Amino acid sequence: MVVYHYTNYTRGWVVEVLGDKEKRCHSYLLLPAENLWGDGVRGFLYILALLYIFMGVAIISDIFMFAIEVITSKRKTIVRWDEETHERVQKEVLVWNETVANLTLMALGSSAPEILLAVIETVQTLDMEADSGGLGTFTIIGSAAFNLLIITAVCVYSVPSPNIKKVRGLSVFALTSCWSIFAYVWMLVVLQWVSPGEIEPWEAWLTLAFFPIMVLTAYCQDSRWWCLSRKTAVGHLRSHTVSLNLSLTSLRNVRVLEDNPHGIMHGAPRELIALEQEKRTG
Repeated sequence: MVVYHYTNYTRGWVVEVLGDKEKRCHSYLLLPAENLWGDGVRGFLYILALLYIFMGVAIISDIFMFAIEVITSKRKTIVRWDEETHERVQKEVLVWNETVANLTLMALGSSAPEILLAVIETVQTLDMEADSGGLGTFTIIGSAAFNLLIITAVCVYSVPSPNIKKVRGLSVFALTSCWSIFAYVWMLVVLQWVSPGEIEPWEAWLTLAFFPIMVLTAYCQDSRWWCLSRKTAVGHLRSHTVSLNLSLTSLRNVRVLEDNPHGIMHGAPRELIALEQEKRTG
């Protein structure tokens, strides 16, 4: 036996079809015939729901980012041998490299909502036909453009005029900027010329492989590529040694003759002789 339940609204009606021993659905979350309500009421309720969801996402993101900051602020104590004092020196360093932490954990925390949105939508549409109007893809692209353009502009504009803030790791910043531009160019090449209108598996895996390559190159750039650092350190050490030897030689050559009534310094550099003459005349 089939039972029909009719509910009349101002802009239409709803028909519920129930079978034997079935009860009508009553819920505080599911609103029946919501599309038949007035436009003003629906718009007001939609805005309230969006604000409520935004507040929830903001609270969860703050907690997540605070947890990431706690993880990245961890320090450890290392022991190094000081060549000058010939002693072991203890030094506290960060467990996480700042560049790696910013490109991985910090990026994951700030982009977690759109990443989860894209993953959920992809999983739900695996067995369906491809839809060019997917929400997840454009959400990630829009978020990346927003982070690159709007947030950078706000950070620059918010600095008071007398103060100046500089990028500490300019080389790393330039490298990551080049990678960001390359990401847009790569997506354009893939979608327009390599496989127009679709992403093949090898393209997806290659795109994913670009991320660890970017992190690795940024870490190497932050570490000055080690080999270059060693050469620079050796050069500085040699110049330091030469300067120290010259200073010691100059000090050895400075001899003050006490029995000399004029107090002239024999064997001293020209600067010391000029200083002594200025002292006598003054």
